[in-house]
Amino acid sequence: MHSVFPSLEDLKILVCPEIERVPKEGLPSKLKRITIGSSDKLIESLIRKREWSLHTLPSLTDLEISFSEAEIECFPDEHLLLSSLETLWLSQLPNLKSLEYKGFQHLTSLSRLLIDSCPKLQSMPPNMLPPSLSRLCISNCPLLEERCEKEKGKDWANISHIAVIEIGGEVMMKKGQ
Repeated sequence: MHSVFPSLEDLKILVCPEIERVPKEGLPSKLKRITIGSSDKLIESLIRKREWSLHTLPSLTDLEISFSEAEIECFPDEHLLLSSLETLWLSQLPNLKSLEYKGFQHLTSLSRLLIDSCPKLQSMPPNMLPPSLSRLCISNCPLLEERCEKEKGKDWANISHIAVIEIGGEVMMKKGQ
């Protein structure tokens, strides 16, 4: 893929249930955006088996993982994602239960985190989210939404520093925004 599409910047793999892994020679180094949806085997190879070499993608800024029934309960592993990542979107992951602190601690460029339809996702680990995060959107995640409720939820202190927070369609902005 790298030799055939050396300038490829946007890769979308949607509804490809039989694709199990990326080519051994890796992905094009100029990739900026990767979207993977409804491709359980491929998502599992990225998350659980760590078969992707995301560290060889210095330009990667956006990653979307969606519509997966894979048995992924925790995301991301430490050093799975690059510090260049600016947007992370996790959607329709019914088995996701937790976000891994060590997987987020080095994401110094992350500015947008979107979490949608992850009904088992339970909490935001303390001090997990980087200071660069300026927008957090959580929807259709009842357990997490309750814990992130403004000034009342158990995780509010972990997210209250973020400039724009959208929970269940309600937008909260810090003063001066």
